[in-house]
Amino acid sequence: MNILNGDVTTAPKIAGGEASHFVLTRFNVRSFYHASEPTDEWLRERLRLFRQYCLPALADQSSAQFLWLVFVDDQSPQWFRHEIEKDARGRFEPVYVAGAFTAETVSEAVAARTDAPYVLTTRVDNDDAVARDFVQTIQSCFQRQDFEFINLVNGAQYADGRAYLRPYTKNPFLSLVEAAGTAAPETVFVEHHYRVDERGPVRNIRTAHPMWLQVIHGGNVLNEIVGLRVPGHRIARFFNCGLDFNDSFVDLFAETSKGAARILWRFARKPARVTELWRATFAKRISRS
Repeated sequence: MNILNGDVTTAPKIAGGEASHFVLTRFNVRSFYHASEPTDEWLRERLRLFRQYCLPALADQSSAQFLWLVFVDDQSPQWFRHEIEKDARGRFEPVYVAGAFTAETVSEAVAARTDAPYVLTTRVDNDDAVARDFVQTIQSCFQRQDFEFINLVNGAQYADGRAYLRPYTKNPFLSLVEAAGTAAPETVFVEHHYRVDERGPVRNIRTAHPMWLQVIHGGNVLNEIVGLRVPGHRIARFFNCGLDFNDSFVDLFAETSKGAARILWRFARKPARVTELWRATFAKRISRS
């Protein structure tokens, strides 16, 4: 057991008390990608991104019936713990982790906070944003599934004042619906987001607008710009976060042409990506009242 919190928050229930929904965010935990101690400079920059994009987006959800857990390394400097706890008030619960962050870490934290028959878990990175109806849309997909991943395929990217649409069936904004049994829930961290189809059924869902926003910046580990450039107003109204766009006609024209060429080159290098695009384009369209 490597969860250090004494008091825990009980997750609210949805669907008439049948399920609890958790949003899960790693901050500065130790993992395969971040095994060393982060510097104060890295923490301050990551806090800035968190406060500009992730925090306001999740604080402004159309459904408040979820519990947001933010996982923090227990060896974090005192100034950082103070800042994260200040941000947490009324918004999320910091979960302090001793040692390496694993799927079992999340499983223990979720199990301690609900006794609902079903559990929904959704992952969101600390430097990204989600649309105002992101949580509500995921919850509308709940149908008492024993074990099913839910993937909202329509998303966008934001880099240097530019917006890019990106349909993606293996995106990191994944959710898992599972029936609670005698063991702790497996949670969405049971497998890497890009290979969950090897772990269980995945339901790809199309939506009328982008549901998630990857923020591309110098500190990204894996992200790259792969979407098609669009004017900022195509996405801005769906996300409550600090977006500032550079949408001059010349810049839009040049980037749109370059983006189309980049996408074609990606398909030429890896033809399997055509199948990926096909799945995203023809995923089931969600119908909501």
